[in-house]
Amino acid sequence: MSTLNTRVPAPPDPAAAPADERRVLYEIIRTVSSSVDLERVLGAIVELVTEQARAHATLIFIAEGPDGALVLRAVSDERYREQIGRVSMARGEGLAGWVAEHREPVFIAEHALQDPRVKYFPEFEEEKYQSIVSVPLVAPDDQVIGVIALHAEAPRVFTEEDAAFVTHSASLVASAIVNARLYQEARRRVRELEGLSVLSAAVSSATALDELLPTAADQALPLLGASEAHIYLLDRGDRLHRHASAPDPGEAPPQVTVSELAEARRSGDGRSVQDTLGAALLGGRPAPDSLLVPMLADREVLGALIAQAADGRAFSEAERELAASIAAQVAVGIKKIRLIEGLEERNLIKDFFADLAAGRLADGLPGRARRLGCDFTQPKLALVALGWREAPDEDRARALERFRGALAKALPGVLVDQRDEEAVALVPALGGDEAETLRRLERALGEGAARLPLVVGVSSPCVGPAAVQVGLAEARQAALAAPVVVDHPAIVPYDGLGPYKYLLRVPLDGDARDRQRQALRRLREYDAQRQAQLTRTLEEFLRQRGNISATAQALYVHPNTLRQRLRRIEDLTGISIKDDDWLMIEIALKLLRLEEALGTGA
Repeated sequence: MSTLNTRVPAPPDPAAAPADERRVLYEIIRTVSSSVDLERVLGAIVELVTEQARAHATLIFIAEGPDGALVLRAVSDERYREQIGRVSMARGEGLAGWVAEHREPVFIAEHALQDPRVKYFPEFEEEKYQSIVSVPLVAPDDQVIGVIALHAEAPRVFTEEDAAFVTHSASLVASAIVNARLYQEARRRVRELEGLSVLSAAVSSATALDELLPTAADQALPLLGASEAHIYLLDRGDRLHRHASAPDPGEAPPQVTVSELAEARRSGDGRSVQDTLGAALLGGRPAPDSLLVPMLADREVLGALIAQAADGRAFSEAERELAASIAAQVAVGIKKIRLIEGLEERNLIKDFFADLAAGRLADGLPGRARRLGCDFTQPKLALVALGWREAPDEDRARALERFRGALAKALPGVLVDQRDEEAVALVPALGGDEAETLRRLERALGEGAARLPLVVGVSSPCVGPAAVQVGLAEARQAALAAPVVVDHPAIVPYDGLGPYKYLLRVPLDGDARDRQRQALRRLREYDAQRQAQLTRTLEEFLRQRGNISATAQALYVHPNTLRQRLRRIEDLTGISIKDDDWLMIEIALKLLRLEEALGTGA
């Protein structure tokens, strides 16, 4: 066995070669220059090299993929052309792998299969070949990008001229591969820009998800070289629903529950979110021939883009980055559409509640109710939430927004119109006596230090639009009356107001001759100016039915201090605590509380 290993020499000048060889070299140069179609160029080159080198077969392997595997991309013998793209060797595997790894040409004159570096491929009937030449394809940047191999059936000694020709041909093949790759890369980038431009236009113009998502799935196919693409959206219950597929859904599940997603989102780790989605949708982490990219907007997980590569190939890093770009654009589009839909829905809900409150029960109200998911045939409770009087304005607005979100979780099917000053809602009446609904409302309001600074008026059960109109008025009355029945943020049922519900019907501006209310108003003004607690003292004294000891204990003051305060109250108001009607004084105090709530005080 004769083997010749030499370092790759500098490419010789074609003009110095013999006439026949020079003709072939110039023909190779013309072929390389005439086209950027790599398959066509390589096919022509293997024919020319086989002819000049008097070989029986010429093969060209190109390094591809992240691991640089050598893949057959051209062969001169038409009997073996069906193996193009199928036969491959890892870097270092077989003779071609050895040549690529060591950057050295190998010339085997005879008994080629006895060389331990040679890998036998029965597809090529290699037992009939005696001689093999294998030369690395070195790009201008000095990177080995492939191998060219010549096979001869009879033993043959390759001369220095043969070596020079094959080496020079290899440099031309390497140039052809580089040029074709540059052209393919440019075309890929143009194709990407065109596809992303179409997607960007869809994101800008789409007003509904049914317009945006199918376009995104269709664009993902050619951009990623995928055989299928699917877009899933996440609902509030951590379920992924398939919304678009290209070319068709195939075996992709219509929906999947993602049980661990909440924890993955809390961790803030994008990789854990991707792994969690992958486990739900793909049964594990994505394989090399599939990819899954979360669609994120402002760190919120909106869904996922899934793609499957054609022919089982692995997605490149560039394709994965492109998929992330597609997912980001789609997420922006989804967020925009949801914002528009949310504004439209809020306006629709606002008009719906305004018409209900005003008694405009015709004009398509039942149809709008159905669109909003409101079934008037089922018992409902009306709610009105107002900020607690002692809370700052900004805290009230934030509390209303949080209460709105808590309601949506606590009572599915809730309909809310939330503004800066108040929130109005319809919720299902759950439980025989609505007790379950009231328990959930309490949870939504919160406990302890986390309790929201709100009072929530709740109506009696309502069935039908006319009853809901009355229920909205009841809920508002309960919320406004809260200061007379509670001294802290609370849920206030209308039926729990007792006789105080009737106080709301007293004209608050018709009290010019009401001596007691005028006197108590002076007392309230005194408290405001002096930071005193005389009004509070009088309220507690009446609540304790005149019991000095119990009142002093409730106010954390000495009984003598309490007596001094009561005398001061009599001096300021002219009211005789001993002789005047306590019920009338208490009613006057409650009306003053209502004045504060309604902002109608004199």
